[in-house]
Amino acid sequence: MKRRNESKAYLYLAPAVILAALFCWYPAIIGFVQSFLTVNASGKVLGFAGLSNYRSLFADKAFQNSLKVSLRFIVLFVPANTFVTLLAASMTRRKSRFSAIPEYVFFAPVAVSLSAYSLIMKDLFRGNASVINKITGLKMGWITEPAGAMATLVILGIFLDFGIDYILLMCAFRSSDKSVLEAARMDGAGGWRLFLQIELPLIRETTLVTIFLALKDAILISAPIIILTEGGPYRSTETVMFYYYLEAFKSGNRGVQNALSALVIVIAAIFMALYNSRRRAR
Repeated sequence: MKRRNESKAYLYLAPAVILAALFCWYPAIIGFVQSFLTVNASGKVLGFAGLSNYRSLFADKAFQNSLKVSLRFIVLFVPANTFVTLLAASMTRRKSRFSAIPEYVFFAPVAVSLSAYSLIMKDLFRGNASVINKITGLKMGWITEPAGAMATLVILGIFLDFGIDYILLMCAFRSSDKSVLEAARMDGAGGWRLFLQIELPLIRETTLVTIFLALKDAILISAPIIILTEGGPYRSTETVMFYYYLEAFKSGNRGVQNALSALVIVIAAIFMALYNSRRRAR
């Protein structure tokens, strides 16, 4: 019976594994191999290039700038996203008669597409007489100034990630061991002490998952930038993946494209290894 159930589980997983192999793993392996080759714009392999593609990549000042922009976005976005989603999840961590209302509101961003959100944000923040400026009383060029464009991108990123992260954290709060919470209350813990010293540590694994998801999204962000700022102003929002978009689809630079894709895969593998080692340690 156990073997039969395991066979069924693998059978259900097989389509997803096959699709991942065809559209993720196979292209990733091909891109990694071609990062050491000379490939023309039509995809024809011309010869062995060694590390010249990587040298060209790191020597490009535009790529150096994109690294700085991506790092700046990660530093701003990941903590802000974690704080906002934790705050929302903590507000609805207790099931009540009316808790479904904020749950629907907080989960609603998932129902809107990425491109739609980007266009809405572009209209809300466009120009000195934007809707946001009228509401807040500010006179800021959100999309036309480097600092404003980065802030707008961070706000958009939080909206895009909010729904999924909120559900994960809210479910983690509600599935926490109730006996631990009751024991803490009997020992006199309550209010902020109960929340900070008992409840938050109980959901630390889920919190870590949301942090890694936010980090992944921060590294791979490109489509919102294409719609919202197009990398401007003055390349202040030109992240690594937007640079990849320009090189791969605008310039047709296959060597740099393959080198950068291989670099992103290696970085992702390092982060996954760190996450798995942390889980084993715990």
